[in-house]
Amino acid sequence: MLHKKEMRTTSNQKYEITEISHEKYPFLHRIRALRDVSAEVRAGDLGGFVESESNLSFEPDDTAWIFDDAIACNDAYVDKGAILRGEAVVCDNAYISMGAVLSGHARVEDNAYIRGAVLSASARASGFSMILNDKDTMGVPILSGHCAVYGKVSGDVRLTGSALVISGEEIRNDTLDTLVISGKNRSVIRDSSRDELAPQQPSPPTPQKQKGCEMSR
Repeated sequence: MLHKKEMRTTSNQKYEITEISHEKYPFLHRIRALRDVSAEVRAGDLGGFVESESNLSFEPDDTAWIFDDAIACNDAYVDKGAILRGEAVVCDNAYISMGAVLSGHARVEDNAYIRGAVLSASARASGFSMILNDKDTMGVPILSGHCAVYGKVSGDVRLTGSALVISGEEIRNDTLDTLVISGKNRSVIRDSSRDELAPQQPSPPTPQKQKGCEMSR
């Protein structure tokens, strides 16, 4: 399953959970870096809030981090270079991975899975939603405004305003263009390279049968 966390056997030398509790949710505590995590996070720097070490990866070389007043709690997990900023919240059984970035008041809850996407403002992912970058086109979903996703979004898709993707619905863009959905309006930003013409690339020769080689029955 995509949401299943990997087993970890290393000790946590990346961060510690301090005694600094959250003002509203005292079961959450700030983290402090025990070593340099990235160019932006140095040993001794305070981070955001977690409920336990099960919320943020401490695997060697994993730069995943929680900044500011962002929160990861319950059975939610952040790993593989993913970042939480501002007052973003990841809770329940959500999984944030592969360089995904959450900021503002973005919220990922329930069993949502975010891979390499960007959520800002008050964007929300709920239910069993999946918001995925496209590994072939390198397209990254970008969500902002008050949009909400309960279904699946993948590729270079921008959801803004009050855009809604309901459960069971899939918005997939596997082209070089950018699909923009704002509320009920949809538009496309074409990639400039698609308006250029190029010569046909020759196809590799097809092997031909030699006479007398057919097998008889």
